[in-house]
Amino acid sequence: MSFLFAARIVAGAALGVGLAASVAQADPLGPPGSACGPNMVVTDNHTCRAFNSSCTGYDMMVIGRVDHQGHCVVPGMNGTTP
Repeated sequence: MSFLFAARIVAGAALGVGLAASVAQADPLGPPGSACGPNMVVTDNHTCRAFNSSCTGYDMMVIGRVDHQGHCVVPGMNGTTP
């Protein structure tokens, strides 16, 4: 067994342990759409937000409101108000 082969085995094992540790730390908030407080829901981007609060796109522009399933929707849909 060559040194290079052994180094690859060790590196692969270390990477596997690192990935397993990150997967083991599941999101403490739960899946999107689950309740995380009074009148609050886990959003698609795994944050806890109040129903009907403003949500933004990747460029931080307000694009909608948080509905009861945690999705960012156009105001007036799924129980949100304009």
